[in-house]
Amino acid sequence: MDTGAIQPLLDEGERLLGRGELESAERTFRSAVRTAPDSAVAHSKLGVALAQQGRADEAIAELSAAVALQPTYAPAYSNLGNVYREKGMLAEALAAYERALAIDPEYWIAHRNLGILYKQMGRLTDAVDHFKKATRLSVRPATDSTKRRGCLAAPTVFLGGVVLAGVLARRLL
Repeated sequence: MDTGAIQPLLDEGERLLGRGELESAERTFRSAVRTAPDSAVAHSKLGVALAQQGRADEAIAELSAAVALQPTYAPAYSNLGNVYREKGMLAEALAAYERALAIDPEYWIAHRNLGILYKQMGRLTDAVDHFKKATRLSVRPATDSTKRRGCLAAPTVFLGGVVLAGVLARRLL
């Protein structure tokens, strides 16, 4: 599929998400999906907009459509994991994050998200390992091919995870 046809819609939706204009972002991403129904990226970004509005079941449907269309699209799996985690579906979240990392082992956002899940599950050593990987990978300069946009973020939790990782690492040494 030629993403050039929908790229302006994806960019505008990203801009709206960044400004917290979630309903407008949703409308823009829905336009992208109508324009290119076979675009995993458009479905994934729509899923993000829906998730950020607390519409988890709709988000899961869009993110599931994204991974069905493009089974190697790691951001959709990571976002799907976030929605599952928020719903308390921890086994499904774990599987989604693991799939994202199987596709792209250097996808720092998935490492961060998996660290958050492991922390929630009480698996602190595993959480620390993934927070460390996320931190190491995230400080590398991003290129156009490694940028991750339109992902569900948890910056406060990530910062807390980095602090937790440091504290636990000192205790484990």
